[in-house]
Amino acid sequence: MPATHADGGSDPVRAARAALRVERRRVVDEREAFRAFGARVSSIPDESVDSGPADPAAADRFAGVGGAAGGAVGGSGGGAASPGSRLVAVRDAYRATVMSVPHYETEYDDTYERSVAEEFGPELAYALTRTNRFHEEYKESLLSAVETAVRDREAFLDAVESEIESVQRAGSRLDPIRSEVGAIEDEIGLTGSEGTDGAGVDDYGFGALDACRTRTGALRDDCDRIAARRQRVLAEHERRLATDHLDLPAYCYQGLDVTYPVLAAVGALGDRLTSLRSRIERAMGRG
Repeated sequence: MPATHADGGSDPVRAARAALRVERRRVVDEREAFRAFGARVSSIPDESVDSGPADPAAADRFAGVGGAAGGAVGGSGGGAASPGSRLVAVRDAYRATVMSVPHYETEYDDTYERSVAEEFGPELAYALTRTNRFHEEYKESLLSAVETAVRDREAFLDAVESEIESVQRAGSRLDPIRSEVGAIEDEIGLTGSEGTDGAGVDDYGFGALDACRTRTGALRDDCDRIAARRQRVLAEHERRLATDHLDLPAYCYQGLDVTYPVLAAVGALGDRLTSLRSRIERAMGRG
């Protein structure tokens, strides 16, 4: 997504909403892909009767696997699974589901080996790519890891949905403030950079100018309340995603110029109100 500036004629809130729609679609696609992968793995019989891993130490390294620790598997080979084996069926199922989401190449572009290492941890990745049998414990741990991946996507989706609602709410409150600021500028002739449009601010009486100044103060208070609410929402995101060490705004808005688009929009509008109030007060002083 092209960068979106928070100044000039651009709208960071609109850009944020567009970015969130994209992110929501991607998270849903990934969740459904993992669900489909889990269903396929469930239908693949394990190979618990035959000999163990090609590497005798693999079983020891695999002991206790079931978590989803991050990491990568060294090398880029295709693993020791023989053609037609059930490990190949697992690999093909993964490629047909998780690695086939529309944004996979753009967002990840990983090999199968690296992808399963990132998603399921290095030990389970080793079992899937460096051994020659799909043992029962491998299958159980893989299905457990898939369930974790689905739950992680659902938790992140909840956070994205909350962010969408918060951004929409903030935008709906900022729009009338922005319109009213423009109306005040038009009414008293401050639409130009030097305040020379229309009848001119100096043509207004002290009382009218004082009323406009009071209104700008009230609008600034509205902006402060919007900003405070956004800060609370951001803090809630941080608490919700603390275990994943994920900064939701930084992740969702990485294609924008600003990490906090709503706060950027509030700040820009606040600056506009401050400038408007200063020009009104200068006119009152001249009057």
